[in-house]
Amino acid sequence: MVSVDRSKERVLPVEPPSGETESLPFAVDVAMAPRIALVLFSMATFGMLGSATLHLLLTDQGLWQIIVGGGALAVVFAAQFVRSTQGGMRLRRRSQYWLLVIQAVCVYIPMVLLGEAWIGLPGFLAASLLLTFRPPWSWLSAGLVWVSVVIGTASFGMKPLDIAYYGVSIATTSIVVYGLTLLTEMVTQLRSAQREIARLAVERERLRFARDLHDLLGYSLSAITLRSELTLRLIDQHPSRAKDELSTVLEISRQALADTRAVARSYRHMSFPAELESARSVFDAAGIDIEVESTLTTLPDQAGTVLATVLREGITNILRHSSVRRCRITARETAERAAVLHVVNDGVDRNAEQPNPYEGSGIGNLSARVSALGGGLSAGVRADGCFHLLARVPLEAGGDDRDRPVQPLRVVPGLAESPSEDGTRSAV
Repeated sequence: MVSVDRSKERVLPVEPPSGETESLPFAVDVAMAPRIALVLFSMATFGMLGSATLHLLLTDQGLWQIIVGGGALAVVFAAQFVRSTQGGMRLRRRSQYWLLVIQAVCVYIPMVLLGEAWIGLPGFLAASLLLTFRPPWSWLSAGLVWVSVVIGTASFGMKPLDIAYYGVSIATTSIVVYGLTLLTEMVTQLRSAQREIARLAVERERLRFARDLHDLLGYSLSAITLRSELTLRLIDQHPSRAKDELSTVLEISRQALADTRAVARSYRHMSFPAELESARSVFDAAGIDIEVESTLTTLPDQAGTVLATVLREGITNILRHSSVRRCRITARETAERAAVLHVVNDGVDRNAEQPNPYEGSGIGNLSARVSALGGGLSAGVRADGCFHLLARVPLEAGGDDRDRPVQPLRVVPGLAESPSEDGTRSAV
């Protein structure tokens, strides 16, 4: 029977229930991070808008100039806010170009009308250029904005220190707006990635639970059905043996219940030698001739569990889908430190539908488990009419199914035999 090692249980992280949020060490909810980044960006840009508005009001300008300047400032700010928010980062190219045109018009036309009174927030235009184009064109276009504004202020007869002040102000504004926009976008993407990781972790745990439950109940229910039918035939003529069979059924049921509870709580570790003994017992009860040859006595936990699962599923398929009379199980270690398991049985219907490796159960599950350790699995009907299940698992495999891509199951119709490296005849 299968043994469960509860000392090695480990549970995958599960997404917090709805309404609960993970907290950072300084008591800020992770879910609030995108909002905080947006608030910081809004405060910075509003501060720049307020500074430009006060500069316009403090200069000696007429009412119409203040109206034109104030309106241009509002349009530049609104265009930048649309461009730098989460939705603006995903605008179509044509929409992004139109925003650039609007900002350029509202920066340069008021400069001609208002002269040195117009600060115009050209740094916003430079920031939008950095966000829209790719290097080096983004930095070249932003540099042209900086040069054009410096030349324009110089043409107004401003002092060199004032020109330098405006140049530094434009560069600072553009870098701050560009950096805060990227920061907001990165925080948003990070939060989205965290949610996706949590979703995948839950999905992975559900898949693991479904696989283990299939492997456990498929074998256990097949064994219980087989022994129950045997008990029914023996109850009249051999009541003592029928009683023994019922005791075995009870033992299998209890073990299946314990294993199912273990699946619900953690990963279970299975013993390959114990599965071999279980196979002998089940086949003896079914009247199937079984030949076992195994040199695998001590195996790493992962490799042993995977091989035991392959063997269990092979036995389940034999009991369910075949009119089997003989079965041969061979397991040995190769020179390359890999465990190779062969399960060969007769009584196969050649017209039966081949297993689908993508259906998510049965042999398809075995392919995923073996591939997770860097091994390989093949299954198919040989030329002599026997079904051959072959699994090869490295004994020094590192990592788990999160570290390796799952390779598709190799189902080979008309499987031929050829000598393998370990001396047995295997599928290739």
